[in-house]
Amino acid sequence: MTKNIVQRPRRWDEPFCNDMSDVLIDQVMSSLHFSKIKKTKFPTSLPLSEIIRNDCRVRNFQEDQLIINAGTYINSAFLILSGTVTLVLAPGINPQAWGQTQIAEPSVFSALKKWMFQSKYPEVRAQAGAATVKNISEAPAVRTIADIDDHVEQAGAETLMLQAGDLFGESAVLGRTEMANTVVSQGETQILEIRWQGLRDISKYDANFKQFIERLYRERGLYEHLLSVPLFRHLEKDKIRALADIALFEVHGEFEWQRSFKTASKQAKTDEDYNRLIKAEPVIAKEGDYPDGLLLIRNGFARVSRLINHGHYTLGHMAADSLFGLQELYDSWSKGEPEPLRCSLRALGYTDIIRIPSKWLEHNVFAAENATELKVELEHSLHSPTKMAPETNKQSSIIDRKFTEFLVENRLINGTQTMMIDLERCVRCDDCVTACANAHDNNPRFVRHGPTFDSYMIANACMHCDDPVCMIGCPTGAIHRSEDGVVVINDTTCIGCSTCANNCPYDNIRMVQIRGTDGQLFTDQNSAPIVKATKCDLCSDVPGGPACARACPHDALVRIDVKETNTLASWINR
Repeated sequence: MTKNIVQRPRRWDEPFCNDMSDVLIDQVMSSLHFSKIKKTKFPTSLPLSEIIRNDCRVRNFQEDQLIINAGTYINSAFLILSGTVTLVLAPGINPQAWGQTQIAEPSVFSALKKWMFQSKYPEVRAQAGAATVKNISEAPAVRTIADIDDHVEQAGAETLMLQAGDLFGESAVLGRTEMANTVVSQGETQILEIRWQGLRDISKYDANFKQFIERLYRERGLYEHLLSVPLFRHLEKDKIRALADIALFEVHGEFEWQRSFKTASKQAKTDEDYNRLIKAEPVIAKEGDYPDGLLLIRNGFARVSRLINHGHYTLGHMAADSLFGLQELYDSWSKGEPEPLRCSLRALGYTDIIRIPSKWLEHNVFAAENATELKVELEHSLHSPTKMAPETNKQSSIIDRKFTEFLVENRLINGTQTMMIDLERCVRCDDCVTACANAHDNNPRFVRHGPTFDSYMIANACMHCDDPVCMIGCPTGAIHRSEDGVVVINDTTCIGCSTCANNCPYDNIRMVQIRGTDGQLFTDQNSAPIVKATKCDLCSDVPGGPACARACPHDALVRIDVKETNTLASWINR
């Protein structure tokens, strides 16, 4: 078979920006933080100047121009080279108040055009590096926000002024979470945007820069997160600042947790195997111990379990913004005698914890005259896993406890768009697969098999995870989050290294050989095939959402966030 011979894609074939001249690079190199970096620490194959040239871009803003929206997902950190910006802290302002644009929905015409002109061959590219999404070198359009100060005042939001040398966005990038703040320029401002691959490499070779990033991630992110906690909503901001000074920021588990999980999960076969896996999970708080503070999960997931006989009984899980130990701490305070923890809390993967001292909690929350938020949280805790004895599990009438355990054991709680198939309703008509193929140039983006519990299968389709560990290690940033949180792959910058596919804990990313419009495969000079990473993109360019779910004639398939237990229960009991 004839082949299209091309040069194999490399990391910087598509730079972050095409306008990084030598003058701009010198300007960045002489700025506050970069001037202190020892260039000799970087290898000759990865010099600092080339990281700046290929993984950074300089952006200029005028008075009251929006730099980044709160609630959007970003893949870069922002360093202020000159000027001043206003950072609006949580709870922030309503984005609709100043006309935040919504992500444009694909039109029926564009979908029809795509269907009419789709190739008869799978995985066709006009050329080996043909763009399928907006070119990354194009900076987003800049918008001016009228009356921003009025909106901030009306919302009662707190602001923070940042100046040259300050960095923002690092918490969202390192935590793989949405941006917590809205950032607006004040006067003429010049920003260096550093995509996270560049941030990673600079931190790797310069210890001082790494410490600077980590300090911001811990300190600034801690205060901002505490502002958003409903339990503290009635408190004055100076008390929140005082709490930020004494609260402890802890990290449990591995940042690249998917590696050990993939190995261990494949080896686990029996209940004893799973019990050993639970014992190996980092213990954050142990059943029977007396708590010294309230635990607030900032990022990640944790298992709630209880020791029954010689095994650990999984009651459920906790995700970001969950509180652990509140009921026990309140009972200790109200009764005047220590109350031990009823359950254990273990890290599932990489979990950030904020530990709030019990004395501060007693003085500022338990003894407060306005205890509305406390009553709400205590009522909520009555229905949380920490209050459920195995024989009286209130979730059992909604979702089988074994099913909950199955979701936790397989880390399926990570997914926000999990594909679940009811095998009792599925007639194997393949309409879902056909619809997916029609939406993706004759090549489906999922495989209809996967882990199964009773009659429910979790299919091998991208779940668009809360913690998308597939992004770790991608050398080009090809796999990233769109502003609305959908995990997508930029075909232009994908070099086929397979890092994302190897990192995915659920085997939901596949490497495929690509071919030209003539149907012939692309290969390099050694006749090795050129491959690209592919996966479900939630039919982002098709109106109506995922074609697989819309095509099922028997209501046997759903895309669902399994953490939303009420929604999950409604679908199961439909």
